[in-house]
Amino acid sequence: MGKKKKKNVEIVHPDGNPTQGQLSLCRGITSTPVLEDSVAWEPRWSDSVTGDDDDIDDDNEVGNVPPEGDVVVVKTIGVETSSTASSCFRGPSRRYIAAPSGENGNDRRRRKKKTSRQDMSWFLTSDSEICSGGPVIPDVIPSFGGHVALALWTSPEKDRGVLECFHRPGKVESLRRYQWSVEGSREIVRDTRLSHLAGCMIHHLDVALLSAFVERWQPDTNTFHMPFGEMTILLHDVHHILRIPVEGVMMRDEASADILKADMSGLVRLSVDASVGGEWKSKWFVNGGMHGDGVLVRARELQIEEVEVQCYLFVLLGSTLFVDKSRDRIRPAINLFLKDHRSVAGYAWGAAALAYLYRQLGVATRVDSKSICGCLTLLQAWIYEYFPLFRPSQLVQSADAPRASSWVCPRLSGGDDARQRLLGYRHMLNEMSPDDVTWTPYGRFPGKEVPRSLFTGVIRFSDIAEVYDPGRCRRQFGYRQIVPRPTMVPGEHYRPTSGISYSVFWSKSVDQLWDNLPGHSLHLDFDSFPCELPSEVDEGYIDWYQTRSHPLINHLSFKGKSLCRPVLLDKLCEQIVDRLGPVLKVRDRAHFVEHAAEYYQILTTTHELYDQYIGAQPR
Repeated sequence: MGKKKKKNVEIVHPDGNPTQGQLSLCRGITSTPVLEDSVAWEPRWSDSVTGDDDDIDDDNEVGNVPPEGDVVVVKTIGVETSSTASSCFRGPSRRYIAAPSGENGNDRRRRKKKTSRQDMSWFLTSDSEICSGGPVIPDVIPSFGGHVALALWTSPEKDRGVLECFHRPGKVESLRRYQWSVEGSREIVRDTRLSHLAGCMIHHLDVALLSAFVERWQPDTNTFHMPFGEMTILLHDVHHILRIPVEGVMMRDEASADILKADMSGLVRLSVDASVGGEWKSKWFVNGGMHGDGVLVRARELQIEEVEVQCYLFVLLGSTLFVDKSRDRIRPAINLFLKDHRSVAGYAWGAAALAYLYRQLGVATRVDSKSICGCLTLLQAWIYEYFPLFRPSQLVQSADAPRASSWVCPRLSGGDDARQRLLGYRHMLNEMSPDDVTWTPYGRFPGKEVPRSLFTGVIRFSDIAEVYDPGRCRRQFGYRQIVPRPTMVPGEHYRPTSGISYSVFWSKSVDQLWDNLPGHSLHLDFDSFPCELPSEVDEGYIDWYQTRSHPLINHLSFKGKSLCRPVLLDKLCEQIVDRLGPVLKVRDRAHFVEHAAEYYQILTTTHELYDQYIGAQPR
């Protein structure tokens, strides 16, 4: 253990009476600041990156909390400083909130203090100044004050542009070609129902398209707010796109940073002492995250079946479902659910991946956020499933294959070209109607095929928990949309303009809802089809929605600009050449432009004949 240094601190209780204590800091370990000669405090831990910081260590910082729910501010009195102190105890002050009596400190995440909690400008109330683009009534999306869409509306000249999208195509490809060192390991991994993930990730992301949809995400409801209502990624989408389990045990387990470190050192058969220095620290464990390459190298060296299986799954999941912004590291919390390979298939990995993506989408909506991570294959494939206008070419494959692997996504240019595509996508989304959406891409009754998709409550991955409310998106089940009931509100949340300070806390008590699906699910009548077109809504829904949402991203003064026309033309040409080329004898884009009028007449006539055919069918 490193040498201890002590600093005087002041503990300010809610009654205003300060007490003195000593703060001990241990060099060389991400350790708990310990107050001596003062109140007995209980540690709170965190392992998940929720902000825009690439340094996983920031999220492994540990805070202490006093008992009985006291709120305290710890202020440095002494002037002694050190690198260890600055890394464990940033800024002039920290605020910690104790867990309720009887609740473990691990049940609540320590909230970051990189911006002042006194700044509540991000939270809208009835007294807030109303934005001309909405919402007029801020009860549905109260955190819109820190949203990038508000900044785009009020200050379009400060457009943040295209997000940096973190994914790991190189690592995924190496996993797909992985050479097993122990006979039998491959079969065990296949039994987990996760082995196919390396083969269904999208390698070429459309960062402009993803950025355009992020701008429409509202973390208060965990839905995309479109001009015609709300949509979201649902559990039946995860089931069809990734083919991973969405039913099973909720992934609730959490652990301290020290326990996670001990687990990882045990996995690769190194002592805990070795894990904090020497070869271990320099080769594998860096800034609170594990280097995936080092883990697999060690597994091949040991040639132990259970170690190789666990290490492979650890790297696979960290490179597909739970990608962070570190580029080459993997968060240790994943290992909590891999200790017994026989139980891996029993976890609800789909729900965990969706909760993690929900959180990353929420962080990315903040004005100062510049990037996004998570399973972006899930997000991009979901867009393709529901929005035909954005679809690339698609391969024909078996019905039980992951639909994500069917999309042939071309490599798209970045820089100014990506920015131009983003401007075009914004305009296209602003102009969309419900008729431009394929509401039920997997069949008529997705809720009947995947009952867990109807669950209403909170989904979780370790200490990340997010609300899941399918009632806001009934049209995606093939039913008429009605005015939804109010969405559940977390016990604590902080969504300012800075993604680094973004935090949401749900009590563990809400997890029991997952275990009672019949009592906590959206009730739909599968014996009848309530509407002829799934895009239908109840009377009054649109009026309700328009006053509580921000349906348009671009300011009205930007509406109608021709920046998107090249994008629209390219998309149209691409789809006609790929899909109708053999029928219309279209060779390429130039040939299409030359004979555009002729092709337009053919397509118009075909559409009219189709309408007449549909109208003549008996009902």
